[in-house]
Amino acid sequence: MADMEIEKALDALKDGRFVLVYDADGREEECDFFLAAEFCKPEHIKQMRIDGGGLIFLMVRPDIRDKLGLPFLQEVFPQFKKDYPVFNALISDDIPYDNRSSFSVAINHRNTFTGITDNDRSLTVKSFGDLSLETPDLTEAQALSHFGEHFRSPGHIPICIGSDHILETRFGHTELSCALSTMAGLSGVSVGCEIMGENGKAMPKEKVIQYAKEHDIPFLEGRQIISAWKEWDGDWKKNYDPKPHGDVEVPAHEEVTRTEMSILPPKKGRRVMASGVFDLMHPGHLAFLEQAKALGDELIIVIARDATVQNLKRHPIVNERSRREMVSSIKWVDAALLGYEDDKHRIVHELQPDIIAIGYDQSPDIEVLSRELKEEGLDIKVIRLDKRTGDIQATSDLLARIEKGAPY
Repeated sequence: MADMEIEKALDALKDGRFVLVYDADGREEECDFFLAAEFCKPEHIKQMRIDGGGLIFLMVRPDIRDKLGLPFLQEVFPQFKKDYPVFNALISDDIPYDNRSSFSVAINHRNTFTGITDNDRSLTVKSFGDLSLETPDLTEAQALSHFGEHFRSPGHIPICIGSDHILETRFGHTELSCALSTMAGLSGVSVGCEIMGENGKAMPKEKVIQYAKEHDIPFLEGRQIISAWKEWDGDWKKNYDPKPHGDVEVPAHEEVTRTEMSILPPKKGRRVMASGVFDLMHPGHLAFLEQAKALGDELIIVIARDATVQNLKRHPIVNERSRREMVSSIKWVDAALLGYEDDKHRIVHELQPDIIAIGYDQSPDIEVLSRELKEEGLDIKVIRLDKRTGDIQATSDLLARIEKGAPY
């Protein structure tokens, strides 16, 4: 492994010391403390809460998740919507930097009192790290028994679980920590905490780098860990066979941060992708969706984010979640997803459509778009749809009529 900064970080983790990690530009853009959970002491919790100030949480490798049966809460909540509609109302479908939350259950060790003190939280973290070291030699039943014997939930230490294919389908701090811990030969579980700044936002990367120098803590960027993980050929990567858990394989693309499409159904036949604002639904929208669906076997719609719409033309009248909900209910639509605010092609790499349908009045030049996609390794047919004839063809027509107060 050629990167000396990676080697220093691995040595620090093995010695029970912190590593600081910045994820990536265009993602959370945050720096987190990383510490191998099995080495956690009260003074580590104190340093994270004082110098970090963010959420102190566990980051867990997927094989440990499998042994303990840990769920993604995003997948669990909808199962209770009949009895508790609040879980459906609070669905996590609009994260601006990702398509899935990695949060699972939150725990306290059974020997804690409130669970929130430095002593209590370090006990919970260290004990979970110790349990994780044992799980490879335990059956699922044994692991679950040990887990229940020592921990309870709800608690004060949230667990975030890594994606099945570490640093292949998701590139968050959870996956970055799992990779580092694994390459270091440790438990595969780390405790982390975001570093907050003085202005109500995350501390800028440059200031975290200075903090790292002052405290002799190795500092890494996510791209360094991703590169090292690609080169690493250790036994864990060769032997781990993930259970089906919602991860979606997507082809590599260096410029795009890929995510888990947990709310997307498996691909069936020719996939058509279309996108738009879909503010104030009208017959023109329905004609657009019907035409797009006719091009293939399934239609996936990408809904423009509120911030994107506001930057391009105006503030949408209907918010992004409501627009997504309306489009999802239309019979021609197989799934509707919120897009991203950054790279316009990012969602295309994730969805891997066979066809992209462009509305008659939408701005992309189909030849330019086709060329851009080919340059990024995507062989996708781009089709311009026909203009609908009728009373209302575009949202601008509807808005103009409302402004004038004219009868139809």
